[in-house]
Amino acid sequence: MRNTRIIGTIGPATSDEETLTQLIEAGLDIARLNYSHGSLEEKEVLYKRIRKIEAEVGRPVGIMADLPGPKIRLGRFPGEVLLNRDDNVILDCGIDASEVVEMPYRLPVTYPGLSVELQVDDPVLLADGLVRLKVDSTSGTTGGLVNCTVIDGGLISARKGVNVPHTVVNLPSIGEEDVVAMNHAMEHGADFIAVSYVRSPEDLAPVNKAISEAGVHTWVVAKIEHPAALEKLSDILANCNAVMVARGDLGVEIPLEKVPAAQERIVQEGMARGLPVIIATQMLESMIENPRPTRAEVTDVATAIRQGASCVMLSGETATGQHPVTTVETMARIAVSVEEESRKLANPPALSAYRSTRAVANAGVELAKGAEVDRLIVATEHATAARLVAAYRPDIPVTAMTDRVRAVRKTTMIRGVDAVLVKEEKRSKATIQSAVDIMLGDGRLVNGNSIVAVTGSPLAISGRTSAIRLLTIDHGGKLVDYE
Repeated sequence: MRNTRIIGTIGPATSDEETLTQLIEAGLDIARLNYSHGSLEEKEVLYKRIRKIEAEVGRPVGIMADLPGPKIRLGRFPGEVLLNRDDNVILDCGIDASEVVEMPYRLPVTYPGLSVELQVDDPVLLADGLVRLKVDSTSGTTGGLVNCTVIDGGLISARKGVNVPHTVVNLPSIGEEDVVAMNHAMEHGADFIAVSYVRSPEDLAPVNKAISEAGVHTWVVAKIEHPAALEKLSDILANCNAVMVARGDLGVEIPLEKVPAAQERIVQEGMARGLPVIIATQMLESMIENPRPTRAEVTDVATAIRQGASCVMLSGETATGQHPVTTVETMARIAVSVEEESRKLANPPALSAYRSTRAVANAGVELAKGAEVDRLIVATEHATAARLVAAYRPDIPVTAMTDRVRAVRKTTMIRGVDAVLVKEEKRSKATIQSAVDIMLGDGRLVNGNSIVAVTGSPLAISGRTSAIRLLTIDHGGKLVDYE
């Protein structure tokens, strides 16, 4: 079993049913739907299509809705524009769409306040920092014009990000566009909602509140892509269910040479809280055009996995790339190879939340190791107990036992955990037996295997996690006390 999870962005290259099916069969665990691009109607079709394929392949597929966030973007204009060094560029702030790009280049920018907040000589970065402008003058009025000179040229296109690393912009963490996207995601059963450009724990509050009021248990993913987030990382991690190292914007907002250290820190602190950690951006970037990755990219993926990342994410590689299925297959092979060569990843020093549950989880993992059992089964209502067990990096297979489809799908983000869907019985042992019966049927267990079961009490799934059982499967497939 591959432990590292693969997230792939669904876009024009992969939105049809045939390619989506091939992606999932190749090893895609979570489909990322980027709400910065495409219509809500297109997203609705994708939700239905993914769930249809999920049922057909018989394997859970998570869906992550990625909110636009307080990111400044270029507006809409046709085609691509080549900016050359020393070209004059005018940023028309507050304009979301433009039919033509005039000469000198007049580019629409979605955020009207940028013409107030930018100062002379401030840098403006486009297209993930590949294109660099310098501010010459600004109108100083909301919805005004900013005159710039191109320092580093390159191609740009509509809806590309605009980064202003020396400027604090006055944008709400969750704007109107985010609220619409968030409500749409919850309505259509997204398993994870990724919050973009998180700067403080307060930025997560509107999403956590909306999820609570809706009565759903969608996981919140905090995307770390702003230097302010690094200053408040501990508090941010205390208010989310997973964290993403979004290296694209992070590498624009902070010096490139500081990104590796930031990545390692986020991974370590996420692991210490038992949170899934996602490494994103340019993992196999060259495969957008080429059928093979560079050796540097393979090393980058391997480093992320060895550091302890739960998930690796593909963006343009699967959204618009020429080889999306091959890319997922390649990522899966890299992950399996790295895991085989480094069986023992570093354990977190301590988990700082869910004290009672983590104590039971740790005890279950240690018992499973000491008894050298074949599988660890953890009962879970919302996948939290499974997440905490996985955080201790057990060397044996882990199965989440649950009666909720939503919890099954959440395991697609948890390193090294598969799932089994059962009906909760009145006796814990009967529920465990139901799970064992299913796993005997699909080959995950065989007669004679031993297991450790971490369950609730008095009911296995819905009860408080507090019980650990050491059991053997006899030759008739029935659970008996371990001998």
